[in-house]
Amino acid sequence: MLRGDSVRPLAAAVMGICVTLLAATYTAQASYVAAQGGWPPPFDLSQSVDETSIGPDLAMAQNGDLHVIWMEPGGVTFTVYHAGSDDQGSNWVYSVPLTPADNHRYEAAVDVDQLGVVHAVWREQPGDHQLWYGQLLRGSWKETMITQTEMITRYVQSPGVVVTADFLHAVWSETNFGLGSQLDVFYSRSESGGEWSPATTTVETKATSLGSRVAADTAGNLHLVWQESPMGKPYQIYYISGTVETGESAETVWSMPITVSAGLTQTATTPDIAVGSDNTVHVVFGVNVENEPDVQDLYYASFPVTDAEVVSATLIPGTRVKVSGLLPNYASPALAVLGTDEVHVAWNGMIGDDYADRIYYVVSKDGGASWSDPVPVSPRDTEPHGFPSLAVDGVFVHVVWQEKVSDTDEDILYTRRFPISLSLPLTLKAY
Repeated sequence: MLRGDSVRPLAAAVMGICVTLLAATYTAQASYVAAQGGWPPPFDLSQSVDETSIGPDLAMAQNGDLHVIWMEPGGVTFTVYHAGSDDQGSNWVYSVPLTPADNHRYEAAVDVDQLGVVHAVWREQPGDHQLWYGQLLRGSWKETMITQTEMITRYVQSPGVVVTADFLHAVWSETNFGLGSQLDVFYSRSESGGEWSPATTTVETKATSLGSRVAADTAGNLHLVWQESPMGKPYQIYYISGTVETGESAETVWSMPITVSAGLTQTATTPDIAVGSDNTVHVVFGVNVENEPDVQDLYYASFPVTDAEVVSATLIPGTRVKVSGLLPNYASPALAVLGTDEVHVAWNGMIGDDYADRIYYVVSKDGGASWSDPVPVSPRDTEPHGFPSLAVDGVFVHVVWQEKVSDTDEDILYTRRFPISLSLPLTLKAY
């Protein structure tokens, strides 16, 4: 047994070592966060080991709760997984995965209604490609098929879902055999997740329409963007609005399309859309850089929902990236708007001496008139990161993305950006 006078120096020495280690850890964490522009190390949300976790999508409820869905093998086939957080991303609760089916499930999208109920859509293949809907109630999924016609040659792609006060709305690209074999953007709606209306085209074109994204304004009307290749020309970004009628036999009436990327001669791809609290529409998309393969810039446009006849997109400075194509083939920007003019954008690609795709981030506090310098969200890594999705709650910016760890292991990662004044005291937080 040590005597008391021996314990005191030993205790002091141990305390000194602990303080030194803590200080070193704190300094390392603070240095990392500073280098990342305020973004702390990411958390492996999927928690899978040697599994392929793909296709994350993030939605935030009105009360600030976060919900992320992604796809992961549930036995032989891919199925839908979900995690939710009611404390701004500090802790996550995992729901029971959707019961595996005979078909693979891909490209899930998620939104949350006013009561906090989670709604998701996804496509299933192989076999008869179909669009499915799922509602998460008390940790269990209730699912139903939206596309009712069984068709072996049907092709469904890039589904999206948005919730308004009166309806659930689903959009997706599908082969339109009435006009040939090209893809058009289709639409269906449902009251409270019940029976879905027959699928209709939003705009019938003679070109391939892909990558649709949908958002709703405060009046419950819809706003839709997608990429399309008109008559074999480079892809352009198009926009339409949908007036949601209510009552018996009511329907959603779509406007004529407007070219968001008008005046740009290079291929424009992978748009995202959001609507501010003042009903201003915000759009971001990638544009190929001429004579530089796999290199893209980001462009941004905004316009009032009541006046969208002429749209002029502008370059977001410093956003040029080279995309490896090991995850997305494009920069795949994601967009979130807080209030009227605070615009947040995340995308993937390589800048400077990066040797794999990373997630980058910019913000505009004045509706796109000026932008912050790009900062990396994800660490420099030997494996690519891609498919970001983000949400903003007024305190934190939340981002999820997919990381390709190996040929047999892909993860869903999450991080949040602390306010600058709080970033250092909170860097030691344990998820």
